[in-house]
Amino acid sequence: MTLESKNTSSTKKKKSNNFDIYLASSSPRRSEILKNLKVNFEVLKCDFDESNFTDESPEDFVIKNTQQKCLAAHAIRQKKRLPNKPILTADTIVALDGKIFGKPENKDHAIAMLLEFSGRKHSVMTCVCFGETDPQSDAEVKMMFDLVRTEIQFANLTANQCAKYWDTNEPIDKAGAYGIQGYGGLFVESLEGSYSNVVGLPIVETCKIFKEKNIGYWLNQ
Repeated sequence: MTLESKNTSSTKKKKSNNFDIYLASSSPRRSEILKNLKVNFEVLKCDFDESNFTDESPEDFVIKNTQQKCLAAHAIRQKKRLPNKPILTADTIVALDGKIFGKPENKDHAIAMLLEFSGRKHSVMTCVCFGETDPQSDAEVKMMFDLVRTEIQFANLTANQCAKYWDTNEPIDKAGAYGIQGYGGLFVESLEGSYSNVVGLPIVETCKIFKEKNIGYWLNQ
């Protein structure tokens, strides 16, 4: 897929050029996954509103959101005159009955989310997007992306259990108000699909993109 972004003048390099990609995400879980894969990356801060839910399907929303985040990250890189490197972006959402669940606004919102999932199966979707521009013109962002879905069966929960979980502070920054890799794993009876997708970055699919784009990770270094 190819999308256009505005060209800016290139590059007074103020940062080290000794890395392969940017990760445009503040998620510590995504950074940890890339570190464990031994990817040579730097985090690029990209303030992007991921909560502007629309009437489109969850699948279309998360793809569009991730692509727009990728364009925004490239624009930030260009404006700051940072080295021209590929940018990896990702967005994770939780969906049930066609409704999108993002990060909770407060305790009551988190409890309400978790109670909706109680005893039911919901979907976790992550779109991973790899965007790069021509090394010379730096004018056009070419994207490769993949959408990964995992089905999660939740246990039956009480409001008191959900409130106690909120008090751990774990749900605050997580789509769907839970983290499968922490205390929230207690609520997951079963899953179908990628575990790392639920954490926030599907490893197999991300590494397939890296392999095609000649980005080093532990298996191909």
